[in-house]
Amino acid sequence: MAIQYGTSASLSISAGSLGSTSNYSSAAITSGTTNNTADYLVTVNCLTTATAPSGNKQIIVYGYMSEDGTNYSGNSGTTDNVDGTNKALTAIGSPTNLFFMGTLQLNQGAVAVTVREVFSVANTFGAIPPKWGIVLYNDAGTALGATVTATFREIYYT
Repeated sequence: MAIQYGTSASLSISAGSLGSTSNYSSAAITSGTTNNTADYLVTVNCLTTATAPSGNKQIIVYGYMSEDGTNYSGNSGTTDNVDGTNKALTAIGSPTNLFFMGTLQLNQGAVAVTVREVFSVANTFGAIPPKWGIVLYNDAGTALGATVTATFREIYYT
């Protein structure tokens, strides 16, 4: 068996200019069905603005999943209301039923930069779910810049 890396692909999320304390979910990704998938690497890229972050100075990245492709983890209809689509969320529960992936720390001060971090789907969920996606929570104390993107890349064995 040899480890292989798939091609990096866009993860659909329209979180540009996301306001402070707001949340946005990506469209769900259907995991590979023909490869021996070991993991997915997810990269989140967030452009900041020239306004210095305050408070917690971070973007929290959560994961959501579905074992049947219809019902998603944490979806209560009012909080954690993920449904596998690219959309603004009503609210994230406290505590949340979403899965913590990690954070993007925003320590750049009053300058616009692109901050990026890479996360593991297998580490987040403990396995590769049939469908999964991400949720961004802006905990930066200021709005994000206009460009917020994410990509994913499959790791598999042949």
